[in-house]
Amino acid sequence: MSLNEMELSEKPALQIFQNIGYEYKPGSELGPNSDDFERESLSDVVLRGRLEKKLREFNPSLPDEAIEDAISQLLGYNSTRLLKNNQNFHNNLTQGIQVEYEENDETKGDFVDVIDFENPENNDFLVSNQVIIQFGDNPQRRPDIVVFINGLPVGVLEMKNPTDPNASIGKAYKQVTDRYVNDIPDLFHYNELIGVMDMSNARLGCLSAGWEWFSPWRYIDEEKDATDEYSPAEVLIRGAFDPERVLDLIQNFVLYSDEGGELSKKLAAYHQFYAVNSAIESSKETVPNPDDNRIGVVWHTQGSGKSLSMVFYANKVRQTAEARNPTLVFLTDRNDLDEQLYKEFKKHGLPAEWADDDNRTELRERLDREAGGIIFATIQKFQTTDEEAIYPEVNDRQNMIVVADEAHRTQYKELAANVRRALPNASYLGFTATPIEKEDRSTTNTFGGYISQYTIDQSQKDGSTVPIYYESRLAKLQINDPRIGEHFQELMESKSDDLQEEMTKRWTSLRRIIENSDERTRQIAEDIVEHFNNREIEGKGMVVAISREAAVNYKEAIEKIPEAPEVEVVISGPEDYIDDPEPNEKLKRRFKDEDNSLKLAVVCDKWLTGFDVPCLHTMYIDKPMKNHNLLQAIGRVNRVYKDKPGGLIVDYMGIAENLKQALDKYTTEIQETAMLDLEEAVEVMHQKHSKVAGFFDQIDYSDWPELDQLERQRLIHKAQNEVLVTEEREQKFKEAMKELKKAFSLVSPHPASNEIRQDMVFFEGVLDSIKSMENPGGDEDVEELDSAMKELVAEGIGIEDLVELSGFDTWEEEKPILGDKFMADVEEVEFENLQVKMLEQLIRNEISTRKKGNLAKYESFEEELEETIEEYNNNFLSTQEVIEELKGYADEIQETDDRQDKLDLNDEELAFYDAISTNTDTEIAEDTLKKIARELKQNLKDRTEVDWTNREKIRAEIKTEVKAVLRDNGLSLYKHEDLVDPIVAQAEAFYGGTAA
Repeated sequence: MSLNEMELSEKPALQIFQNIGYEYKPGSELGPNSDDFERESLSDVVLRGRLEKKLREFNPSLPDEAIEDAISQLLGYNSTRLLKNNQNFHNNLTQGIQVEYEENDETKGDFVDVIDFENPENNDFLVSNQVIIQFGDNPQRRPDIVVFINGLPVGVLEMKNPTDPNASIGKAYKQVTDRYVNDIPDLFHYNELIGVMDMSNARLGCLSAGWEWFSPWRYIDEEKDATDEYSPAEVLIRGAFDPERVLDLIQNFVLYSDEGGELSKKLAAYHQFYAVNSAIESSKETVPNPDDNRIGVVWHTQGSGKSLSMVFYANKVRQTAEARNPTLVFLTDRNDLDEQLYKEFKKHGLPAEWADDDNRTELRERLDREAGGIIFATIQKFQTTDEEAIYPEVNDRQNMIVVADEAHRTQYKELAANVRRALPNASYLGFTATPIEKEDRSTTNTFGGYISQYTIDQSQKDGSTVPIYYESRLAKLQINDPRIGEHFQELMESKSDDLQEEMTKRWTSLRRIIENSDERTRQIAEDIVEHFNNREIEGKGMVVAISREAAVNYKEAIEKIPEAPEVEVVISGPEDYIDDPEPNEKLKRRFKDEDNSLKLAVVCDKWLTGFDVPCLHTMYIDKPMKNHNLLQAIGRVNRVYKDKPGGLIVDYMGIAENLKQALDKYTTEIQETAMLDLEEAVEVMHQKHSKVAGFFDQIDYSDWPELDQLERQRLIHKAQNEVLVTEEREQKFKEAMKELKKAFSLVSPHPASNEIRQDMVFFEGVLDSIKSMENPGGDEDVEELDSAMKELVAEGIGIEDLVELSGFDTWEEEKPILGDKFMADVEEVEFENLQVKMLEQLIRNEISTRKKGNLAKYESFEEELEETIEEYNNNFLSTQEVIEELKGYADEIQETDDRQDKLDLNDEELAFYDAISTNTDTEIAEDTLKKIARELKQNLKDRTEVDWTNREKIRAEIKTEVKAVLRDNGLSLYKHEDLVDPIVAQAEAFYGGTAA
């Protein structure tokens, strides 16, 4: 038995599926060549027999005409937008398919149920593997595992070999979302879930989701129940694909949104799924319950998707029979949060009502209803009128549910009491990232116990948020004039004692001092600009000022600095300080746009809660903050964004002790991970540096900047050879470099980063020179765009210089030529590992370059090369033997050029010549072959200089022309039918352009 993908990943997964109630059938038994086939052709992705059987079973009263109409609709999605087809299918799946039929000369309408969501056991659950799928002339694709429900392929799982360091689940993600989506798009009309996994890693996501939104699945039946007994892959399959849970996921935890014409799809993460279901179960027990109207508290850390969890909750509780069509009232304490939450619901298609324009009386009228509705309001609207001594009862229904967003604020005093007087029988659910437990204010006393917890450490482990680091740059206030007290007394000499006391209080407050300390403002502004400009990471920064006036002062001071990035101030009532200020909505859009020139925002209170900007990486704090307000504010920088390694808090005020107090109610483990001192990041950076440096223990590179060009070139070659001992070692080096680059970018511009900057340039040079060997002429398949690293420069030598010095610049700028000059360069390379790498990559590139021009010839070359490299990696060939094999391929490619000259054929003619000669056993005279090749080239080129958007039509015309040329030259189609398709494929490779 081999330790490979099939044995360690695919077969165990299939066994788990069978254990949880799925039927298993291999893909070969479903296909058209099987004795008991369920697919008539390789393009069939729906198992029509199973589908029809279930539709008739679920809809026994509907005639055949209605069932056939439903099947036709399910098989006939034809939008040019894949995700739109997917959305239409999802709606059909969850809401039923609308059909019309004739009965007694009357047209009737009805809905056909596709899935029995109420009784999961009534559905048909099938799992299959290695299902071969092909559409038209696209390449055949073979997804590892396909999950069918009632014959519909709702799930795709791609597995990787856990023992292969090059086979990551990230590559599995790209294989599904790039290769499969492009080549077999019809499969994804029906897709609800996409899983990527090996034995040790597993993530779940959906169509259109970026890699950062594919997340682990850590629970099975309930929160925190998974043990080490199960691998991550088994937990995911048991947790997400259990028949009952997978139907729940599909029905209640998939959302679509269309913003600005851009459609997107979202799937709940595991913590959202279990939290919402816990809230639903608690709601069933609480609505109504005269003894206790507290549903509970969902405590999920900042950045973990609480708003989306609320959408999922509202969507599901409205369909829960026990809630009896409830009215949901979502309360916040700020207009901007109220608007943001309302818009979140609207964009996902829920019938939200915003009470923003309502006065106090109009809100009461909106709440006074018989049933239903989702209402958004701020708690401040629950105030009495001037004529009222006490807030009146508005609606005494028992199925009113009040949901408080950020339930740690404003839910404990008079306004909260007014809500309870208005809705005396309502039930209450709280969502918070920072609960409060004090004598006079308690989140759990108000809303009930915790029904779900998802803490900072869990979120960071899952990659739902990034760590937050802390750096103190405390700006102390200095008295520049020691006689300031005397001046004050002189000024106040003739004033009353009361006025003196008031002015003393007013002008010795921290806010007033900061607002009027121009020198301090200037120094901090200069420090912010220098720090931000030297952050070797792309994104945005936020400055938190003590007051509106201080915020405006910072904006003006920053704008005076020549090299400062664009800055705007975001405060309430900006017109009090600024002429013609930009509207808040426009500033929001600009700041959220990673490519917009607005890089710094100076705020006071706005944007510190509920405002998500994933590319925000640094917050500069010059304002006293404490408790939940502080935790909410620093949470702005913990959002996931591309390869952002972490968020950074730069402290000018001295908030460290306040932060410690704010975290007192958390566990020790969570306190330690809530915010990390930047010195810890420096330590991590040094650890990552040591790991990379370990690859080069056998060489001395400490003085590389002092070496001359030839010595540097030799040094780079030595370093490359240390890395390229095996493919596994090369992959580990690349991973170690990725980790080091993230750590380095996080620490910069801390002085510690300068300690390793020279080494970083050298390491980057080695990495880039290896990449230039793999991708001569350009890197077209970069797995991850590393926005965190700008160009590293040390002592005037950049990475580009090192790449050039490595000796590959010739082959990077020119088309590689496997001739005498190149082979001579290879012979001069001192290290055999490097020779292998150079030969392999340049031959690969040469094959890739020539393949379009001669499919028949170079596809066979490619297959031979793959076999040779595999034998080398498995130690069946020594380094010297593989070098000789690769040299042989180089010679053979060169002989192809010589053969072309001898036959007197150009590139296109030779390709058609080979397409015929390599695809027939019949002996055809060389002159006849050459004549056919020339005629094909001339006739097909003329024929194909047209619009290729209608590819099927063009292919048909080419086939007709090919057959005519073959017949005219004495080759009967009866004997030479097999030649037509290779010639057509070659013609399309030459002339098909980039038409879709």
